[in-house]
Amino acid sequence: MIIFLRNIPLKTKKYEIAGFIERVYNHCFLGRPSTKISIADIEILSIQDVDSNTLEKHGLVRVSPKEVAKRVIKKLDGTSLKGTHVTVREYINRSVHNDPRNELLPDTTKDFKERRASDRRRKPLINSWQKAPILVHGVHVI
Repeated sequence: MIIFLRNIPLKTKKYEIAGFIERVYNHCFLGRPSTKISIADIEILSIQDVDSNTLEKHGLVRVSPKEVAKRVIKKLDGTSLKGTHVTVREYINRSVHNDPRNELLPDTTKDFKERRASDRRRKPLINSWQKAPILVHGVHVI
């Protein structure tokens, strides 16, 4: 399972995230020697808001088995990492191809009724590996 750490401090390093996870991870395996989280199982994402030019950092950590990952999420959600409260949850990989609001999809029916009062999706963002903003509403915004 992949664990998502939302809004980690900007100067956080992978080894600091590993230590943050390990302090709970090792308590889930009673009677076993302590285990280290591999740096290779950690990814730090930098996301920049195009409009306000603010930068956010988030972390992804692969933890197994799934039962231990759920315990880690429960123990670490809302705790502090380097003085900043961090939201910890399961990472769910969503596809833009499954969004019925996307007008570019050929199978989208015109009868789709939006139940939300307003759009909750974020404005254009740039990930650390991108050169242009993310697609929003099927339109590429620059």
